[in-house]
Amino acid sequence: MLVVAYDNRSDVEIDETVLEEIEDAMKRTLLHQEIGVECEISFSFVNAEEIKELNANYRGKNVVTDVLSFPMHEDFLYDRMMILKDNPHLPLLLGDVVICIQQAMTQAEEYGNTLTRELCYLSVHSVLHLLGYDHMEENEKAVMRSIEKEIMGDA
Repeated sequence: MLVVAYDNRSDVEIDETVLEEIEDAMKRTLLHQEIGVECEISFSFVNAEEIKELNANYRGKNVVTDVLSFPMHEDFLYDRMMILKDNPHLPLLLGDVVICIQQAMTQAEEYGNTLTRELCYLSVHSVLHLLGYDHMEENEKAVMRSIEKEIMGDA
């Protein structure tokens, strides 16, 4: 159902069990969204400098952020059936996820979470972005947060 290509470009070693938890969270997201085909996600862990540079280049924001998502299909949320039909070669490439491990560690401490839980949450959040969800408007944010809570078991 899911192929994940991991690339750890950070200084922090990520344990295999953490990667399994992250992958499970992404699979739950795809199941929740009823994506019934095998998908592929490119998943990178980076340091603060690299994510700041990516954020500046792609979003015009010269600050460190926790996660960036780069969807292959901008209109996936609205054109799901056509995208799935027009991509007979599986796995369907959904896009790229880039997580700043230092920022995730800071947020985990700030929110009283384990690093694993924070990485899982960021993964769910990112996959939803790859599937076309956003949180620029309050109504979009409410929908996305509700879905995240369901998937993470916080509802």
